[in-house]
Amino acid sequence: MKDDPRLADIIHPGTDGNVVLLGFPYDEGVARNGGRPGARLGPEKMRAWLRRFGTVYNPELGIDLAPLRISDAGDIDPGLPLEQAHAALIAKVKDILQAGGTPFVVGGGNDQSWPNAQALLDVHESRPVGAINVDAHLDVRPLIDGKVHSGSPFRLLLEDARFSGEHFIEFATQGSQSAKEHVEYVCRRDGHIHWLSEIYMNDDALGWFSAALGRVAWNCDAVFVSFDLDSVRMADAPGVSAPSVMGLRGSEALEIARIAGQNPKVQLFDLSEYNPEIEEERTGRLAASMFYYFCLGVASRKEA
Repeated sequence: MKDDPRLADIIHPGTDGNVVLLGFPYDEGVARNGGRPGARLGPEKMRAWLRRFGTVYNPELGIDLAPLRISDAGDIDPGLPLEQAHAALIAKVKDILQAGGTPFVVGGGNDQSWPNAQALLDVHESRPVGAINVDAHLDVRPLIDGKVHSGSPFRLLLEDARFSGEHFIEFATQGSQSAKEHVEYVCRRDGHIHWLSEIYMNDDALGWFSAALGRVAWNCDAVFVSFDLDSVRMADAPGVSAPSVMGLRGSEALEIARIAGQNPKVQLFDLSEYNPEIEEERTGRLAASMFYYFCLGVASRKEA
């Protein structure tokens, strides 16, 4: 309707946006890690929930998306072997970054986070890059038979010589989902873990995330925020490969996306593990809402 334009009405095809939506429709990495397949459908279903969602002008927040260029670059070809798909993802994300856009990559499995991070490291070469993994899990498992999987992306990042572990934060991690040796591995690599329990001790998830992002952004030229939807409690996000009764609230996920979008150092955001085969609507609406809130954040950026 002309008097009620929505987010989808201002998204155009291509890669020339300030924010660029990109799909990674793969869940082979989840299967390799023993998880339930279905996340390959995430990009398609997330876009479906975007169609009539999110006012272009948000009167509650006083933010207008109309001046923001938002584009949809489509999906990485779903017919490729996983390793080739990862290479294609690196190339596409690099193209978007080099053109000055901020990629918002929707999976698919969390294995996408390693090629996404590689693209950011390639673009920034010797300059410091930071990363925050919002996730119930640490995702620092070793490779399986030499192959990447959804549990290994941040191990690969921490082992990359271009990346310093002191610029890495695991956020909303759950002790029931994290092996002792994986915790010790992150600590040996100088990474930081913010446990869900300590975040909720003061019931201040947004304050904790803002502070964590501020610390990383202060010391880095660019920041990558990776958000696994299984960090959200299953009451709000049941459609993930590994749902949990504990987790962040859906409203907190939206605000984390907005806070990330608002920071000009955040040059890459990915969203993983939306699994429509397990549950489509509730989690799909949350995923679409997170993209909307990220765009609201970008639209309100004040350059550093």
